[in-house]
Amino acid sequence: EALHRKGEEYRLFWPEQSEFVRMASRFGATIIPFGVVGEDDICDMLLDYNDLMKLPFYDILDKKLNEEGLKLRTDSTGEIKNQDMHPVVLTPKMPGRFYFIFGEPIETKGREKELRDKEKAQHLYLHVKSEVESCIKYLKEKREEDPYRSILPRLLYQAAHGSDAEIPTFEP
Repeated sequence: EALHRKGEEYRLFWPEQSEFVRMASRFGATIIPFGVVGEDDICDMLLDYNDLMKLPFYDILDKKLNEEGLKLRTDSTGEIKNQDMHPVVLTPKMPGRFYFIFGEPIETKGREKELRDKEKAQHLYLHVKSEVESCIKYLKEKREEDPYRSILPRLLYQAAHGSDAEIPTFEP
């Protein structure tokens, strides 16, 4: 989820299967949806995979990297199995603020039998996915209202209130 191509900022890539929900229910685990905003804003992507593939001979280098590189999730199917490594060219931005929020816990304890049913597990999976997307949407809205989003206002606040002063944030 950390490195996207151009235009994919804050896009989540979810596996097609709801296996993590079924695994959570097997162990009675609590699923806690959460969102993070800020990681897609720490750098500008100058060249992504699509740009690099347009460079002469880059396709040969890319093929070699992926033939000899570490393979992950080789027993998976669909999009999740497509784990080729593709370097990117980035430039850093001025550091912004990171925003985190945790959603309401979703209990699976006592639902082991119910969630063995793939349809019911898929329904809960879609609920978790929706909750995560809502968390991110909420944080993006709050970020736009944050007067301390950029580093300069945060530095000025600390200069005026002391270096150990806690910079104000929003109340969820």
